[in-house]
Amino acid sequence: MEKQFPTGEAVFSHDFVVTPESCDECAGLSPLGVFTMLQSIATQHAELLGVGGAAMAKRGAFWLTVHNRVDFYDRAYLMQTVRASTWAEACAEKDVRCFRSYTLRCGDKLIAVGRTQWAVLGAAGRVVPFGQSGFPQDYPFPQQAAIEEKPQRFHDDFAPEDAVETYTVRSTDIDMGRHMNNVAYVRLLLGQFSAKQLASGAIRSIELHYGAPCLEGEALTVYRRQTAERTLLAVGRPDGKKAVLASVTFAGE
Repeated sequence: MEKQFPTGEAVFSHDFVVTPESCDECAGLSPLGVFTMLQSIATQHAELLGVGGAAMAKRGAFWLTVHNRVDFYDRAYLMQTVRASTWAEACAEKDVRCFRSYTLRCGDKLIAVGRTQWAVLGAAGRVVPFGQSGFPQDYPFPQQAAIEEKPQRFHDDFAPEDAVETYTVRSTDIDMGRHMNNVAYVRLLLGQFSAKQLASGAIRSIELHYGAPCLEGEALTVYRRQTAERTLLAVGRPDGKKAVLASVTFAGE
């Protein structure tokens, strides 16, 4: 039986039409398209709650994505309508890391679920407690998460021989935070797979941990290593630090 997800005023939903730029070579909604939609709906929900980008900037604060995971269950296709839903999970005022959950459906069919771990970067460039975020105090936090498992622990054990590509951060990768956007990393890392693999529908989960920002013009190194369970990926900065550590799991792995 399919897991039941929260409903009611805590949950914000928005419909998207699957258009060509969000499709793979088989006219299916691509994994990158899913990440893009979920980022979009989180942004819209934050605006409605009074904690969107402009409101946070007035407080000298910025939303910071720490970890992201999307699990895939089924496919949607070109010109179909999908409904994305999101809610902020319960957290205490003193918490410095909180979660947001997502579902994506096409009619009654569950396409994907997601979960983002985020923090609030304060004016001094330091992470501040959730209570200082400006989040409405009367928001009815659901207790339930779309993905119950704890975020995967990543280890930076990539070797020089795991390097597969160098990439220069382009102006089109940069967002309002003046660094490479979270979804731009997803695009870069999924580019390590063939169009056939991405359109196969065999991807079951994509998980990323964001460690450090990347700026326009920086030369990045992409790493890839295969294990029995998953494909491990990383984006390395010029200073040797890993900007992103990630894993992609296909059916059968």
